[in-house]
Amino acid sequence: METMPTTQYTTQIFRQLYTFVAPVLPTELEEEMRHALEHIENDAELSRADIEDTMIIFGKRVWPYRKALQEVIGLHEGKVGEKFFRAALSRKMQKKFDQFVAQGGTVQDIHTGAPASFFTLEERIELNHALVDMNTHLKTYAIQAVKGTGHKEFQASVQEFTSLLDNLENQLSDIRVMADDAQEHPMIAREMREHIRGFEQGLVLLGQEYSQEEMEKAGDHFHGRRRELKVRGFDTIIVV
Repeated sequence: METMPTTQYTTQIFRQLYTFVAPVLPTELEEEMRHALEHIENDAELSRADIEDTMIIFGKRVWPYRKALQEVIGLHEGKVGEKFFRAALSRKMQKKFDQFVAQGGTVQDIHTGAPASFFTLEERIELNHALVDMNTHLKTYAIQAVKGTGHKEFQASVQEFTSLLDNLENQLSDIRVMADDAQEHPMIAREMREHIRGFEQGLVLLGQEYSQEEMEKAGDHFHGRRRELKVRGFDTIIVV
């Protein structure tokens, strides 16, 4: 049985994922995800693996919507992000922020923590609060755009991300086949399956999110490992 803090953390990430993407999901998908989340939050017998498996199922289904919404938020951040950010600052901090901008600083720099030497600890705390406030307003602004004049563009973006996910899933399937056929070499098979799990965890914010380029490199890497074993005479079956 997993420790409670671990399952609570995993459930919390699922709640954050749902809260972020729910406003732009189709009604049926939103309801299914909400019901799954409520079940997880109310069933103390579930293990972390059980929760992860459910998260991954829904994470894949909502991933195109999440990525498309992030794209819209990013677009509007460049247009109105600084306006929201400044509005959340005190008058004194607005002046200090203007000095920072005059020296070439940006809101994005504050996101990354780059200006640590320019602001005091107390000022950085206020800046972080302003970032949270800005992100809240940006999301609201983006959702209004998605449900209004930007609806058609948003749906087109969802379709693009759906196609990208399909391509990534195909590459994962290739690695799964290689893992099954490499079972006579358990360490390599395990490495392949760990990579698959890592990719799936990235989809639901439990780990690093892999790009298509990284997935292609991984596929080439594992194909190379299999070919190397064959050449060295350790393999009898090779997946191409």
